[in-house]
Amino acid sequence: MELYKTKNRNIHRPLHIYSGHCYFLTARCYKGFKYFRGGRKKILKTKIGELSKDMDIGILSWVVLDNHYHLLFLLKHPEGTTSASSSDGKLAFAIPYDKRREKLTCFVRRLHSITSKEINRLDRTPGRKIWYQYWDYCIRDKRDFWTHFNYILKNPIKHGLVGSLIESFRYEYSSNPIWLGRFGLDGIYEGFIRYPVREVVVFCL
Repeated sequence: MELYKTKNRNIHRPLHIYSGHCYFLTARCYKGFKYFRGGRKKILKTKIGELSKDMDIGILSWVVLDNHYHLLFLLKHPEGTTSASSSDGKLAFAIPYDKRREKLTCFVRRLHSITSKEINRLDRTPGRKIWYQYWDYCIRDKRDFWTHFNYILKNPIKHGLVGSLIESFRYEYSSNPIWLGRFGLDGIYEGFIRYPVREVVVFCL
């Protein structure tokens, strides 16, 4: 999956998030069933990439687990709008709330519809409910961004899919290997020290 591109990335600079509206999104499977175990995660990974490109959504970081996923992404500006960041680093909004909500909701509905049909096709269970609900959260500032970014980095080990933090950084069904390659271990560890993930609350899990 291709990530949103910016220039001069480093661990101290939060990826120009003030040029748009940055969200952290979590969605889980119905009753927590592990519909995406093993190689089936590739279905979700592929569709996230295709839909984000089709809808012009800037994926910054992502992870797919057995029964849920997390995304950190930008909802880019429609033509003719502008935004800026305030002096304290908080996001300044320009897109009307209903437009942001409409685009986000459309993305999730399409993603869940397509992946549900594919999983049910494989299992020969047409119409079975795959997805339960999703939660989205609008990132407030630089610290908020990096704590959620780090939460995604550590998610594979949190859910027992890998055996160490290093393996979590290399987890196949995530953007983690990309960021490990760009930041290196020293950069990632520095980010954990500056922005510990204990501050992140995910309501649905």
